[in-house]
Amino acid sequence: MANKYFRQYLIPDAGVATEIYATPDANTAIIRSLRVTNPTSTPTLVTVTQFAYGVATGNVLQGSRPLGANSTFDVFNGIPCVLESQDTLEVTSSEAGVHFYLSYLEVDRT
Repeated sequence: MANKYFRQYLIPDAGVATEIYATPDANTAIIRSLRVTNPTSTPTLVTVTQFAYGVATGNVLQGSRPLGANSTFDVFNGIPCVLESQDTLEVTSSEAGVHFYLSYLEVDRT
């Protein structure tokens, strides 16, 4: 059983729900932080959704949160989020150019 820290970085297209992370099979992930930065001069709306493996309806973790121009926030604000094997995390921004930076720990359960 190994613990490994990772990061993912993503700048999705405007208005498109994009997978930023999928928990590998036989792993658990502990999400530590999801920093969202809008370096543009246009405000945006940010949505973060978690999908449990095999379930079509997602759990909205952050729904249409306004993010002003040149602003940053952390979706989890220091509170960890646990994802089980094959769960996914998707992000959406209403405007292009928004940066998502995910920090997480993967626990290999094999």
